[in-house]
Amino acid sequence: MASAKYKLNKFILILVILFFSSPLLSVTLKVKLFNAKTEQGEKNLPVMVFETKKFFQTDAEGNVTVDFPSPGEYTLRLLRETGPVDIKINVSGDETRTVYTDKKAPPKGGITVEGEREKTVASRTKVRYEEIKRMPGTFGEALRALETLPGVVPNISFGGGANGIIVRGANPQSNTYLYDDLPILYAYHLDGLTSVIHNDLIKSIDLYRGAFPANFNNATGGIIEIETIDSVPKTKGAFQVSLWNTTAYAATPIANGKGYVAVGGKYGYLDRTLGQSGLLPDGIRLPRYNDSQVKFVYNFNPEHQISFYNLTAQDNFAIAAPNNGANDPTKDELGSFAGGRASFGQSYRTTALRYSWNPSDKFQNRFTLINYDPIVENNIAFGAIQGKQYTRSLYVGLRQDATWTANSNVKIDFGSEYRKLSFNDYGSDIQLRDPTNPTPNPYNTTNPDFLTRPLSVRGTSGYYNAYTTLKFKTGNFAFEPGVRYDHLMVTKNGALGPRATISYTFPEVMKGLTIFGSGGDLARFPLTTIFNQETGNPNLEFEKARKTGVGFDLKISQVYEFKFEVFKNEFKNTIVNDPYASIPVGLNPDKSQWLSNPLVTNRSLNYSNRGTGWSHGYEVMFRKNSKQGSRDWFGWLSYTWSQSLSNTNIYKIYDGDTFQYSGLERRILAEYYNNSKEELATWDRTHVANLVYGWRFSEEYQLGGRWSYLTSAPYQKITGDDGGQFANPANGITYWNSKVSNNPYTSEYGNTKRGADYHRLDIRLDKFENYSWGYLNWYLEIVNVYLRKNTNGEGFDNSRPFSATNPTPSPTFGTLELPNRTIIPFFNIGMEAHF
Repeated sequence: MASAKYKLNKFILILVILFFSSPLLSVTLKVKLFNAKTEQGEKNLPVMVFETKKFFQTDAEGNVTVDFPSPGEYTLRLLRETGPVDIKINVSGDETRTVYTDKKAPPKGGITVEGEREKTVASRTKVRYEEIKRMPGTFGEALRALETLPGVVPNISFGGGANGIIVRGANPQSNTYLYDDLPILYAYHLDGLTSVIHNDLIKSIDLYRGAFPANFNNATGGIIEIETIDSVPKTKGAFQVSLWNTTAYAATPIANGKGYVAVGGKYGYLDRTLGQSGLLPDGIRLPRYNDSQVKFVYNFNPEHQISFYNLTAQDNFAIAAPNNGANDPTKDELGSFAGGRASFGQSYRTTALRYSWNPSDKFQNRFTLINYDPIVENNIAFGAIQGKQYTRSLYVGLRQDATWTANSNVKIDFGSEYRKLSFNDYGSDIQLRDPTNPTPNPYNTTNPDFLTRPLSVRGTSGYYNAYTTLKFKTGNFAFEPGVRYDHLMVTKNGALGPRATISYTFPEVMKGLTIFGSGGDLARFPLTTIFNQETGNPNLEFEKARKTGVGFDLKISQVYEFKFEVFKNEFKNTIVNDPYASIPVGLNPDKSQWLSNPLVTNRSLNYSNRGTGWSHGYEVMFRKNSKQGSRDWFGWLSYTWSQSLSNTNIYKIYDGDTFQYSGLERRILAEYYNNSKEELATWDRTHVANLVYGWRFSEEYQLGGRWSYLTSAPYQKITGDDGGQFANPANGITYWNSKVSNNPYTSEYGNTKRGADYHRLDIRLDKFENYSWGYLNWYLEIVNVYLRKNTNGEGFDNSRPFSATNPTPSPTFGTLELPNRTIIPFFNIGMEAHF
């Protein structure tokens, strides 16, 4: 019996030895040996792994692929002519890493911290600051480069990115932008040309398009993670002036290198440049804006670090159509809106204090105290439409994020957060008396189609979440299951979101082939007052999405990469405007009547979770990465085929339905009979392609090009007008409402029409002047070089009836028309100084 037990133990021991010595645990590390003193790669340098006695050699750029038998600590011996140099590295898995061979000595008392968080390979694309800062068509804005990545559609408007981006068929409002894991309300200023983050603070940008990791939340579209600089070795700064804004940046180390301060900001004055050119109609005041970012970091020692952030942005825009008595509608573009005015403003402030505790290589923890203060304002006066609203939805939260490395194969991320939300929404609310009226009269003040009700909503709520992700990796196989839970206390509603990513790498296929798949449930709740008990729906639930995707990533060489992915997204519980959602008895939404009539019957809830949708498609990206320390060209070709559909699931009254229902009967019908049709989403574009190229071909010049192609977005064709039933009392001009088909059995119903395809070529030329104190960067950027007249949907001139020339295709941004009718490309000239 003892002998048999001995043989069994010996057999198990042999299996364990074979397992831990098998190729399954082998690790391939792609290393760039970079000399920080010469700022060049260590070219053609022999390298030996001391523990395995295997030899390798770097290429002309300092790149080398090194094989290790298993994860652990190893010594790279650099065999220089002046003698060997040993560098200790910790190998935990297959990755690409830059190793600095001759580091500049930190100041006395300084601390050097290196490392990069491991990130999922599925449905994620990273772009580095060096690759995107001077991309043509972005006007030097790094965030605008997201428009060229696979799975992304720019939301075409003034400037091309004014309202964010569309990620894999999701509503553009369903994305989340994070700045070092801190929230920002919006990513682009109202001009659509500039972002709210200073370029020189950006280290890299990660775009998550699929089932993103569990530490991210509140998005059913994409996660845009902006990582900022994590070290400032010396004092530096930058100053840039262009036709529509001025930016500034400064950073300096403090406390003998134990910390640093970095500050960036921007001030826009498009209203004082293009706005004074005479190219725009009278009464339009182009957007004004400013933003600022402050980051302070101090390291007490390698274990303890504090960081402070303060991020702000502010935008406003206004229009006041002249109130003339005899406008000529053929000469006055705002004639039908004479006497009307509107303004819009938005702003946010994010302040955070972060404490990071790193007691060992195996455990790190981080606490972040956040104060987030977003504000949206609007004011409109047009005939009977009179309203002004101020919405503030701030919160104070405490967040905790931790990572525990159990061993070389298992790592666990976990965290939690609590927020105290405070809502303030006041002013006046504009509503249609009959939400089903297709042609309301904006001028009738005697019996108005539009109602203006006083609005005053205040409230608080708690919100909490928790997440965990298990990262298991053995050899070339990786599996990352995770789950998070979010709960909004005021609605007593929560969302559980399991998700997972799996991948396997074949290192022997070229420079590595990784096959991956991911899937999971995501949730989002908009930070507004739509769930309040007085004017909204307190029973609203989280919007949800289920995302799946599979693909592969092929490293053709050290710099060439090919990636392919197929995806499918399903959206449900989407919050939509619902004129039929109601409760039998509720508080009167007009607080001025609370003393005389506090309760009303069939109180409208205005919103519901009826919306659904789905999207599917595939993405291709062929990429040549830039080489650090070299002037070689870089760029990528991305292509996306997709289809996106949506359905409000709101009851419709179609042409031919002449049956007379009572109000109660109509509500019952709307509740149980869903007759709305699924149709293409207004942001759907079947084909999207981008070609990006950049080349620093000398010390003095860099050339860049970008070509974009998009299928035109679908729209519902205008089929007629209402006969001109109303007239603007300010000038007597008849106001014509457009009409569209309301018969679902006709070819003109729904978003079935598309215009001509969109495409344009942008170029940029940079000239550098180097000095002892830094350099100057002069640049010329030309948008739409070949003057393509791109359009987006139809535009209807309300001062004229429907005809062969009304409506007309709506032109998009990309050209300028001079007073003599000469058309020229949109362009930008500027200068940037770095010191």
